[in-house]
Amino acid sequence: MLLHRPAFVGHLRVPVTANAVAVIALGLFGWFVLLPAFRDCFGSIWGPFDAWRTANAASGPATWLLTTWMFVGPSLLDVAVGALHEPVRIAAERTMLGEAPVAEPATALRLTERARVLGYALVALPIGLAASLVPMVGLPVVLLTGAAIAALVWFEPPMAARGMELPERLSLLRANRWRALGVGCGLQIAAVVPFVNLLALAGTATVAATGAYLHFDKNAPSAARRSA
Repeated sequence: MLLHRPAFVGHLRVPVTANAVAVIALGLFGWFVLLPAFRDCFGSIWGPFDAWRTANAASGPATWLLTTWMFVGPSLLDVAVGALHEPVRIAAERTMLGEAPVAEPATALRLTERARVLGYALVALPIGLAASLVPMVGLPVVLLTGAAIAALVWFEPPMAARGMELPERLSLLRANRWRALGVGCGLQIAAVVPFVNLLALAGTATVAATGAYLHFDKNAPSAARRSA
């Protein structure tokens, strides 16, 4: 695994600690705040949609908790600790390429971009919660959307380091949709793997997305000029 290589020595202590604190905080919030709130919601009357509530009463709260993570978990983790993983991104590119572009110091702008993506995810969340309760197709749609959101979040570091803004990133991700979705799906699965989620989820995501980005087809018209 790349994170074990000498290039990463000295760059992991702060990111690993921050990742652990953030994942524990998000987990506690989900378990002690969101899950009881979802249970209360499924215990109330939904008017004309009450038959839908009754059919999902047993599994609905857990399904909504999973959906909430899929939609907003990656963005929340990125907003909390993403900036601390920039040295990991640089070490990954130097290991793979021998050099790496260093992003210009625009911390406020990067944070604004991360918050913007989080805002979009929060707006989409109610749609995801409703979709997750649709029999047969709901959860696959949620999982696919969650993979796309994870890709959008975790491919940001190598793209932003090359000056690419959100519309350009979206264009390049669409042009490489299957590779991006594969990485996003893998990272969503990693979020439930013990110890990986606690100690290295953001670091693993940074390295995996950086490596995949370097293998992207960079010929998307709006991004080709900056993505080399």
